[in-house]
Amino acid sequence: MTDGLAVFTDSWVWLIFVSTGLFMVLLELIGVETGLDLVFIGSAFVIGGLVTWPAQSWVLTLIVTLVICTAYIILGRKYVHRWTATRKERTNVDAIIGRKGIVLQSLTPGITGLVKVGNEEWRAKAEESIEKGEVIVVTGISGVTLNIEKFKGGE
Repeated sequence: MTDGLAVFTDSWVWLIFVSTGLFMVLLELIGVETGLDLVFIGSAFVIGGLVTWPAQSWVLTLIVTLVICTAYIILGRKYVHRWTATRKERTNVDAIIGRKGIVLQSLTPGITGLVKVGNEEWRAKAEESIEKGEVIVVTGISGVTLNIEKFKGGE
């Protein structure tokens, strides 16, 4: 009876690996976000199953699939994630956050003043008193008013 189970396993394991691989690829396509990892690991299962199909050996199928998966994880994963990464570039007014400027009109807590950042003048508010002429750094934006603090230097 155990011989029959071994024959069933050996002759159909390639199909199980191919089906599992296709399921992994499908999961990635329907929205499970793994950064293409499921696509590549699923592809390793499909390739491992198809390449070893004529041999009909579950051990060979397992070994080939593990070698391909390991190669992807050790060698390819870093490059795939670097290739698929999107850059987070700040645009519009968000690009001003972190920039330095000069105080044109003194600020006190609760009262807005005027600062110059780049070539533009902005309304600004701070949680500390900042005198005219001091260097500031923009920490955020609320509507059309910059949130600032004194520049501490060294940055």
